[in-house]
Order: sequence, then C-alpha cells, then structure tokens
Amino acid sequence: MSSMKIDPSTLLAYRVLALSQQLYRGIEVVLEDELNLSVRQWRVLLMLANLGPQSMQAISEFWRYDKSQVSRAVSELLQRALVNTTACAQDRRRTIVTLTAQGHRIYERGLPLSLARQQRLTECLSPDALRTFENTLDILNRQAQALLREQLEKRAAGAQQGKAKTNANASSA
Repeated sequence: MSSMKIDPSTLLAYRVLALSQQLYRGIEVVLEDELNLSVRQWRVLLMLANLGPQSMQAISEFWRYDKSQVSRAVSELLQRALVNTTACAQDRRRTIVTLTAQGHRIYERGLPLSLARQQRLTECLSPDALRTFENTLDILNRQAQALLREQLEKRAAGAQQGKAKTNANASSA
C-alpha cells in the first residue's frame, strides 16, 4: 500500500469537473425557472436551431450523452410540441429530430439568457486571458482525446493477446 497522499481537489480533472458541475447547475436553474426546460432539452433545441435537423445519434455524439438520455429529452420535447421526429429516408432505423415553430420560439427566448450567462461568467477575464484560456482548453481536449485513444488501443491489443492465448490453449488441448 502506498503512503503517497495528495489533495484530490488539486487534480486538474477534479477542478474541470467542479467547474463543469457549477456551470451545469447554474444554467439548470435558469432554464427551469425561465423556460421550464432541462439542460438536456435545451441542448437539443440549441443544436437543432443552429445545425438544423439531426439524428438522435448525432445529438448523442455531439453532447457526449448516452443515447437513452437523448431519447428521453426528445420524447419530453415531443410532448411539448417543440420538436418533431421522422424516420431517416436513407436508414429507417435512424430517427431525425427537427425543431418546430414553437421550439424555435423557445430557443429564441432562451438564447439571450444563455449568452448573458456566458458574458457574466467571462467578464472577469481580459480578452487576452479568455483567448489564452480557450486555447488551453483546446490543447487539453486534444491531449485528453489522444490519451483516451492510446488507452483504447492498449485495451484492444490486450484483448487480442488474450484471444490469441485462449485460441492457442484451446488448440493444444
């Protein structure tokens, strides 16, 4: 057992997660109070309003949500007539989500709230500090993606070695 100890709150992952949770909770309160929307519902509307009709899979991948989370948010938005869904013409297994006129009106009401919140959040930084921070986030995101890719490749290689070993043992028995 290692005797090394650290304060977990000094870890970069902890600090990023803590900021993310604070930002999430802050916008959650605004969206609930002003639009009666969840953050997931808002993010679906935000994506559709800016990128046009999207598949449920594309929404899941963009926001890094589990498909069931997107499915639930879309179902709730359907009940409120803020979105419509149709089967994809090229692949009937895929569902395409589109914004309704009512959904667009809700988006138009919510966007200024979201932008004002972002403005308030970043007003404590100079333009140069904000650019540096955004650049640093981009660099860290690319590094995190590379680390994940490396670990997934290592896992796949280990699984292949395990299969080869199992096959070799089976054929020698």
